[in-house]
Amino acid sequence: NRKGWHSNLEMPTFDGKEMVKNEDLQIDFLERMMDTGVALIKNIGVPEDMTHEKAGLPMEDFVGQIIGRLNQHPVRATRFGVIHTQARGEIAGADYDHKNPLSMHTDHSVYHGTPGYLQFMYQARGSVHSKVCDGVAIANYLREHHPEDFKLLTTVNVTHSSRNCIYGKAGGYRRDSPDGDGASFELVHTHPVISLDKDGHIEKIVQSETKRGVSAVPYDIYDRYMEAYKRWTQLVEDEKFKCNFEWPEHSVIVMNNHRVLHGRASVAPGVERTMVFGYVMKTIYENRHRLLKQRQAERNSSLLSDKWLTRLPNQVLTKML
Repeated sequence: NRKGWHSNLEMPTFDGKEMVKNEDLQIDFLERMMDTGVALIKNIGVPEDMTHEKAGLPMEDFVGQIIGRLNQHPVRATRFGVIHTQARGEIAGADYDHKNPLSMHTDHSVYHGTPGYLQFMYQARGSVHSKVCDGVAIANYLREHHPEDFKLLTTVNVTHSSRNCIYGKAGGYRRDSPDGDGASFELVHTHPVISLDKDGHIEKIVQSETKRGVSAVPYDIYDRYMEAYKRWTQLVEDEKFKCNFEWPEHSVIVMNNHRVLHGRASVAPGVERTMVFGYVMKTIYENRHRLLKQRQAERNSSLLSDKWLTRLPNQVLTKML
């Protein structure tokens, strides 16, 4: 029953300092991540410096207080990644090259199951403009206006794959290692672009042109599938679906990575930008929301306590709280 949104979305906005102090605000934020799936959080804090080890600490500390630990990367030493406009990012690959335009995409497309459910992107330095679009709105548009395309995109598997050669064995960036000794690893994920749940509701969008590999699309439907896929890639770039927004320094844009697609931010000439990113898994998100709703109920009623609320399944809690 999630409502899709278009270019006229009014970006939900929160104050980070207030969120840390107010669990009701945290609940509101977590529920916004299900619907509308995107929010801007200001006043996250200022990094001590822009090194790879410290640039993301304000974001990591903030996320730790309102949800829990960020997901740990398979190789990288920190729980967050750092991209500098002035640090030869293009050497690390297309994703890290700010001069390279990126089509609208979700992250973790190459990771099996797409573990990055919530995506946090922190402007540690520099203010920019960026854009997001709603995969639910676009998928529902296809369902209504191009049902054959919708069926193909929900039933035919494509493959996203990559070999990550960015980091060294010690967890730092490979280009910064004295001997350049790397810790390469392979990732592959085969899935429909649009995944549905058992009731036909849109469950997840996985889209990334830069990570799309060779896909074993059956020969007899290949041409028809590619027509549907082309329509999909055009729609995610359609201005009527894109929400453009200002992204100020020391703020975080948070997205439901199973729903919301994003593109490359626009950086004004002369602006030095440092952007930090990290992810939270769905199980962490869901159980944090469960805990906060229990605490809210305990505050509102002296008859309720954790001694029995914690034993109840989510189906019962949802009807009670």
